[in-house]
Amino acid sequence: MKKIFFLFVMMMGFCLVLPAGAVSEGQKTAISENCDKIKETLRTVQHQDSRTRVYLGRHYETVLSKYITPLNVRLVENTMINSGLMDNQDSFSRTRNSFIIDFIEYQKGLEDLVATDCKTEPENFYNKLVKVRERRNVVESDTVVLKELIMTQLNLVKGLREQL
Repeated sequence: MKKIFFLFVMMMGFCLVLPAGAVSEGQKTAISENCDKIKETLRTVQHQDSRTRVYLGRHYETVLSKYITPLNVRLVENTMINSGLMDNQDSFSRTRNSFIIDFIEYQKGLEDLVATDCKTEPENFYNKLVKVRERRNVVESDTVVLKELIMTQLNLVKGLREQL
């Protein structure tokens, strides 16, 4: 996902991050003149991100349903309740749900961006691009939190193992 994000940032590098609506004439011209290349890059990003969402969604679902939840169920059945593991399961589940919602919101924004005519509406296109970048950053932060929660789970399990 970082690789795709880097490609997207490189291809869109001519668009400086300015407040919404503050697009210079040079940027408008650059967007209009490079519209076809920009759209091609956005479609590539869209396709790659769709595949990434499926991969990450499956990965997070597997971690939750095959590792985190069964361990907690087993501990409860054996009256060995571990509040750290339970809290981590709750955090992971909530963050995973946020990831799903945030990714769908990002994808919708990206679809809207790709559908925008950048040749005739470069300023509108740029403003939508800024919003899509923000949404993508939210998705990236969700993945960072989920990775940290997986690492926390591993550390908690190691601690539990040492107690037994």
